[in-house]
Amino acid sequence: MYADSTSYESSGRWADFLQRHGPTWLCAAAGFLSAFTVSVVGQMPVGEIILVALFPWVMIKAYFRRGWAGRIQQLGWYRLLLTLAAVTVLGYVVSDVFRATPYENLIRGWARVGFLVVDLVAIAHLIDFSWSRLWAFILALSVGGVVNAMIDGPLYGEWWKFGFGYCVSAIVLFSVAGRGAFLQVTVALVLGLANLALGARSLGATCLLTAGLFGLAYVRGIWRPLALLGSIAVTSALLVAANLLFLEDQDHAGSNIERQSMIETATEVFVESPLVGQGSWFTATSSIRRLEERRRALESSFRGYTEEEARKLAIHSQVLVALAEGGILGGAFFIGLGVLVLKTLRTLTRIAVPHRAFVLYLVLAGGWNLLMSPFSGVARVEIVLLVCACLLVILQRQEELAEDFRE
Repeated sequence: MYADSTSYESSGRWADFLQRHGPTWLCAAAGFLSAFTVSVVGQMPVGEIILVALFPWVMIKAYFRRGWAGRIQQLGWYRLLLTLAAVTVLGYVVSDVFRATPYENLIRGWARVGFLVVDLVAIAHLIDFSWSRLWAFILALSVGGVVNAMIDGPLYGEWWKFGFGYCVSAIVLFSVAGRGAFLQVTVALVLGLANLALGARSLGATCLLTAGLFGLAYVRGIWRPLALLGSIAVTSALLVAANLLFLEDQDHAGSNIERQSMIETATEVFVESPLVGQGSWFTATSSIRRLEERRRALESSFRGYTEEEARKLAIHSQVLVALAEGGILGGAFFIGLGVLVLKTLRTLTRIAVPHRAFVLYLVLAGGWNLLMSPFSGVARVEIVLLVCACLLVILQRQEELAEDFRE
């Protein structure tokens, strides 16, 4: 009898431990594994295996409860973004059917937007209304990125830009959060300048803007708009200076030219057909020649893309590639997300949230990716983490989360 009672209490303690800490460990595991990808209808983060397995459970639970179980999923902004994600899927389907997109590209395109919906449901359920679960996911993803670089080597051999830079910046900003405002602003400034000096231009600009917007929260009256314009102007000037410096490096010059040609081509094809997009991975089929001609006009030494390079080519703008591939319907989710990002940045300059400098960094980095980074692979997971950060800021503003932080 006594043994049975002890066994029951022990199992109860384990159940309580798993209920309290299980989601956090699951977030950490999914985050770390999401830094690694496998080639399955495009580049699929390994962590999405966990999310895909969780997705049916979340949907079944929502069905029997007649609503989402998690508080974060009950917010109006979450429901709106989920609806817009469904509209984006519809835009891709309509565009691909109308353009008779080749089967291989069609599957890759539908998988990309389909997994975005799966991630949006599963990650939001895991994080729910917990800052600590979001931190666990993001920091594990950052560490996983370093491990991946150490195993396979960083992209283009740039160890800081594609190896250690993002992880170090995230961990340092996270570690000084909750301390004095002056320290946090100083650390963000130092990180920004260091990243610019080491070739990580977008990361450096993000850290500098983090410092500027964090400091803006402590400026009052007429000085507030002046401080905002000043921080943007200084960051822009430093970014332009770093860009001009790195243009002397042919690799960086080629990267800039390719990005410019991609963005110009995507904008052009969207303007030509805003209602019906060009179809999934249009850069590999209908617009590859146009893209090559535009890049050749900017870079006389360019000789064109091979068939394999064209298949893997990704436009460096999440919102533009969605608009170009799926038309205005295809870009619906990203347009909505852009509005939420701006709203969140405005809120963060007015109220305090746990680890405010770190949250500013995350939201600014997400905003940059929205405009200037590809929509594929691990980017899907990062997009949903950005959504969750913005939604947690809403809950914090509504005073639904504990204020267990110092500033």
